Amino acid sequence: MPSKWSRRTFLKTSLATGAVLAAGELPSFAGWQKARATGKDEVLSVPSLCEMCGVKCGIIARVRDGRVVKIDGNPKHPFSNGKLCARGNAGMKALYDPDRLRQPLKRVGDGKFEPISWDDAMREIGAKLKDLKAQFGPETLVWATHPELINPWEKHWMAAFGSPNLTGHAATCYSSRTVAFATTYGDLPGVDYGNVQYYLSPGRNLLEGIHNGVIQKIVAAKAKGARLVALDPRMSNFAAWADEWLPIRPGTDLAFLLALIHVIIAERLYDEAFVAERTVGFNELKDAVRDYTPAWASGITDIPAETISRIARELAAARPAAAVDTCWHGGFGSMYYNSVQTGRAAACLNALLGNLGAKGGLTFSPVVKLGKTDELMGPKPPKIAARRWDGAGEAEWPLAKGLGLVQNLPDQILSGRPYPIKALIVSHFNPVRSCPDSKKVIDALQKLELLVAIDIQMSDTAAYAHYVLPESTYLERPDPVQVAGSAVALRQPAVKPLGDTKGEDEILIDLARAAGLAENFAFTLEEYNDALLAPLGVTREQLLKEGAVKVDAAPPDYVKLKTPSGKIELYSEDVNKAGGSPVPVWVPPQVQPGKGQFQLLHGHVAMHTHTSTDNNAYLHALMPENELWIHADSARALGVGDGDLVEVESEVGRVRLKAKVTQAIRPDSVFMAHGFGGVSPYKRLAYKKGANLSEVTPVRVAELSGAAAQCEVVVTVRKVG
Repeated sequence: MPSKWSRRTFLKTSLATGAVLAAGELPSFAGWQKARATGKDEVLSVPSLCEMCGVKCGIIARVRDGRVVKIDGNPKHPFSNGKLCARGNAGMKALYDPDRLRQPLKRVGDGKFEPISWDDAMREIGAKLKDLKAQFGPETLVWATHPELINPWEKHWMAAFGSPNLTGHAATCYSSRTVAFATTYGDLPGVDYGNVQYYLSPGRNLLEGIHNGVIQKIVAAKAKGARLVALDPRMSNFAAWADEWLPIRPGTDLAFLLALIHVIIAERLYDEAFVAERTVGFNELKDAVRDYTPAWASGITDIPAETISRIARELAAARPAAAVDTCWHGGFGSMYYNSVQTGRAAACLNALLGNLGAKGGLTFSPVVKLGKTDELMGPKPPKIAARRWDGAGEAEWPLAKGLGLVQNLPDQILSGRPYPIKALIVSHFNPVRSCPDSKKVIDALQKLELLVAIDIQMSDTAAYAHYVLPESTYLERPDPVQVAGSAVALRQPAVKPLGDTKGEDEILIDLARAAGLAENFAFTLEEYNDALLAPLGVTREQLLKEGAVKVDAAPPDYVKLKTPSGKIELYSEDVNKAGGSPVPVWVPPQVQPGKGQFQLLHGHVAMHTHTSTDNNAYLHALMPENELWIHADSARALGVGDGDLVEVESEVGRVRLKAKVTQAIRPDSVFMAHGFGGVSPYKRLAYKKGANLSEVTPVRVAELSGAAAQCEVVVTVRKVG
């Protein structure tokens, strides 16, 4: 390997590696089938877990001569049931990506890196962490992550270091819906998708923000006659597949849901016995929605009043096998300023349907009691003295505990308030493209004294790091036990690591030793997993053989909930104490497009996951770049044709991409898929393909949850050239 890495030498090395991989390419699936048919089957089947998205389906890796040649779904795993999505099928291209990281790197200049040994990297990082801790206190370190199976170890590492500042993905994805349902139900329920008879989705795009197991169930429900209704300013794939698409004005799902509640209460269509026995605050909710009529909501949402009334009656007629989705992004994941109140309205509406624990309604997961690991993980770290940099879980943001406000981190680094943040470790996370206002993120990263990136690829954030620590892909490493419904599952390596890479368990142990925390990490992953499995009567050997095993699981308690009252709280005192309305009330979105402006919407696509798959050769071939969806009438007024290059400008930046002229979006809105416009030159397929949504997304903070209100964006659009 070269002693110095610039972009040019990186690309030369990658090209050479790619040529070697291409020359040694193994038979295709057709060739594998032929080998089986002739009885010359030398393929090993290795059960494991996918990580091409956050769902982590069970997989079976087919391995020949030390190489993965195919990936199938594990029929014993409840998320996959023997099936995989496009991303799961493309996992080999993550493993054999010629641009992936294969050794630790140290930055030696602007855009220049040189290889460094693991021992030297750990020694230097550990020394720097100790020095910064001595100068500024342990709170000077932030760890930002997309929580994976290893997340409990990351929490333990930060507790041992003494920093309260573990943060990450939540605020840019699901914080608002989590707060909404936790304050209503005490936990986050899901939908019994397989048995639902009437399903309302406030913006959740099930066919593109894919959860494999959920898709299989909702398809089965539709085949049995379930009615699916999509609320969405854009005709997403799910909206097109649903029975009815309602092109609602962006950020007004709350008004629509409040009007549904109004109709169901006013016409006494709710489950009176359930509401009386299992909820608190009904009278307060009834008073709050008195004026939220369908006519009122129609003027806000652009949905006809008679449609709103009809949907309310249809929902009630199908109860309790009727449900409003609990969402991820959607209308109340982390999208709008009013998302918590929208989520609370959805939660209360479900309660009126009496569907908690009912077939086709809302469900909690069964309870699998894993073994304790406290004694194994060393002495209990002292109580952390410092407050969090973002105040999450404290007086200002009491409902954001465990969620954080990661979008505010650049401002904090740049200002140094409430105290200096000098070090940042990122794992499975790419804030340059996952957080709003990319330019500000980059400015903040360049001010840090220590930035460490743990990744399998040279992400946009890793390109600014002082040290890049290459993690083994999910096909090369083990991980902690996964709980999947009433089963437990285990990831195991299918092949040996390609290059000098490590699993994050090894990286965390090495970092702990280097930073003076060895006594807190004097255990192995195998010991940790054995402790987790101990009370279940399942061994690691069983899981290594089968991938997933059903275990005894306690049914969820639908009567005594984890709320202060033990019931569904239509009126939430916790929300009241946090400064919000204790019952859902109308809160308008923060921004609305004026003349010549558009509301910029975003979302996911079925063949990509956030910013992690844009360099995957299979998935890149399916969708190499994003486009700007714009209504045909709006495009005509701007002189824009399908495929024309357009410039999209907001208050924080501008990007260019091709236009997709369509009737499938509201005229006042435009849409851009997230996950494109990569700025890391080390990822050759993805580099500058499409536009980076984050460059035009300003930093906004939603009330109550502290989530990033990422669709509160107004833009102008013009044709280029």
